[in-house]
Amino acid sequence: MTLANLAQTLTRLQANAERQPLKHMRWLPGQHAFLNDPSPRKLFRAGNQSQGKTTAGLADVVYRSLGNHPFLEVAPAPIEAWVVCASWSQSLAIQAKLWAMVPKFRVHKNTEFDPVKGFRGVNPAVRFDNGSIIRFKTTQQGGLSLAGSTIDVALFDEPPKSPRVYGEVQKRVMRAGRFGCVMLALTPVNAPCDWLREAVAEGLITDHHFPLNEKNLIPVGYTEPLVLTDGTVCNQEWIDRIIAETMPWEVPVVVHGEWEMKSVGSVFSDFRDNEHISHELPTSHARLAIGIDHGDGSNFSQAAVLVAVDDSGEYPRVYVIDEYVSESTTTPDMDAASIRVMLKRHGFDWQSLDFVWGDRAYPGRRSGASKKSNNDLIHAMARKLGVPHSRMRPSIRTVKRGRNRGAGSVHRGVRFIHYAMIRPGHFHVNPRCTHLIECIKRWELRDDQYKHMLDSLRYSLNTWIFQQRRQQGQNVRIGA
Repeated sequence: MTLANLAQTLTRLQANAERQPLKHMRWLPGQHAFLNDPSPRKLFRAGNQSQGKTTAGLADVVYRSLGNHPFLEVAPAPIEAWVVCASWSQSLAIQAKLWAMVPKFRVHKNTEFDPVKGFRGVNPAVRFDNGSIIRFKTTQQGGLSLAGSTIDVALFDEPPKSPRVYGEVQKRVMRAGRFGCVMLALTPVNAPCDWLREAVAEGLITDHHFPLNEKNLIPVGYTEPLVLTDGTVCNQEWIDRIIAETMPWEVPVVVHGEWEMKSVGSVFSDFRDNEHISHELPTSHARLAIGIDHGDGSNFSQAAVLVAVDDSGEYPRVYVIDEYVSESTTTPDMDAASIRVMLKRHGFDWQSLDFVWGDRAYPGRRSGASKKSNNDLIHAMARKLGVPHSRMRPSIRTVKRGRNRGAGSVHRGVRFIHYAMIRPGHFHVNPRCTHLIECIKRWELRDDQYKHMLDSLRYSLNTWIFQQRRQQGQNVRIGA
């Protein structure tokens, strides 16, 4: 074959792949088993972003919509299918993935797709020339809004937020007869999954669980592991890297798709005295922040952590400079005085800070008399500095507010700290922070005496954990 003929052949193959993407897919064992399963209720359970759960689920939906499934007998077209997502932002990503795999010559002329906004219309959908339609729904809409006419197929891309939502969709599908199918392709996180686990145990849902290992990364009919678009080979080395970048207690679920996470002792098992305890400070640009946790007398009445963060590189470099810990009940004035002393030890004043993050108000164990709040503390600090509290800059902002700052904010913050620890030279704790060091070594993800210092550390890093828009910070000189 001449080079010209080879080039023509490659061009033709590429054109065919773009015309009918699904015909050129290499299915992994988990995907292949899921696609070959005729069960009316089936689940593909695996870790995050590793074995193509969503791809397999969407492919099954597309096959059924076209009325021509390569592995199963399906209902003749037209059908109506739903793809149910956890949120609108997630839905947009799923819409893009679906659009990449559908044969465009089979799409109805009135279907329009925008890479940013997804499929056109208030109720996004893709229509095919045979009359089939795939609609996108989100569980954020609530269970009742999912009610409607009979549908033939449904795919949940994340755990349904409640059995009620799943039950409503299942009722719509049951009316479709023997070809009706409810599919789930997910990692058991972000929603309670006990009811789903029970349904699997009772045989109501067929479970295809594929942990992350080398065998499950070799496409069916091949002998070599999958290769990513950037050339990365999905071998044991790649798997080991994914595990190393995952919090140890998350590995069973996030990496292997198991039903529950397991306690493995200290959360920060990668913390090393010789690597992370040091007097090292930023050499150039850095921003200063304080995180403050309000507690009770038995578990520290007040805890604060002072950090400097150099975010000029690809990843923030964290330098924990100092801590303030009160081991007995204190007043806001006492806390303000101690925090001010901590700042002065390093030549700073309140105005040197770029961010101050505080916990929600703590009401005290016995009555409102011992209540602590960010508002009380900023008033106390203003009195110490002799300025009106309204002119205090920065103010103390309260954490756990706004989007993505619910219960999941703890895990997100813990992961941020873990990643900083495992990146060489990205996490430093001054030896004077004895309480924090002990808590890092002992905390096992429990609400105990070790958690409060870790909360303070998370709060101090809140700006970077949630990737807020970068602001021009100050160049500060840090010294003992």
